[in-house]
Amino acid sequence: MIFRQLFEPLSSTYTYLVGDEGSGLALLIDPVISTVERDLSVVRELGLKLAYTLDTHIHADHITAARELKRAVGSYIAAPA
Repeated sequence: MIFRQLFEPLSSTYTYLVGDEGSGLALLIDPVISTVERDLSVVRELGLKLAYTLDTHIHADHITAARELKRAVGSYIAAPA
């Protein structure tokens, strides 16, 4: 398992990257729109493919990057009901 904690200082938001070395698939938890390029760069550097983004909560502290990541790499989006 690959795990990285990423930080976006403007909104004080942590994003978590979880990757499976066997399948090469990755999940980003709570990605922030202003760090899309950084996050995709880390995913690529680790030799992973972004399969999912997960938003644990959605409110005014940050704007999610899930939709932009879906557009960029075709990842699926999971969010609370």
